[in-house]
Amino acid sequence: MDATSPIRASHRFLRTLLSTGHKGLEPRPEELDAVSRVFAKAGGSWRGVFHGSTDDIDLLKRVVGVAVKGGRITKAPQWGG
Repeated sequence: MDATSPIRASHRFLRTLLSTGHKGLEPRPEELDAVSRVFAKAGGSWRGVFHGSTDDIDLLKRVVGVAVKGGRITKAPQWGG
């Protein structure tokens, strides 16, 4: 698999979350790893996310939001003028 089709479930989930909530982003695998590490350090659990824990999902959304607002996620190239 390549960067556009990641193997890890956490990467797939983060890509889906970013594509639905934040347009024009093209996250790299290392950026997704960084978001995942921050999420875990903040007390989040991927098991909780995949089992539907609203606390973990809310925490993940906040971590992703901070990463996007802080410019930590690569933006897709803009075409045209």
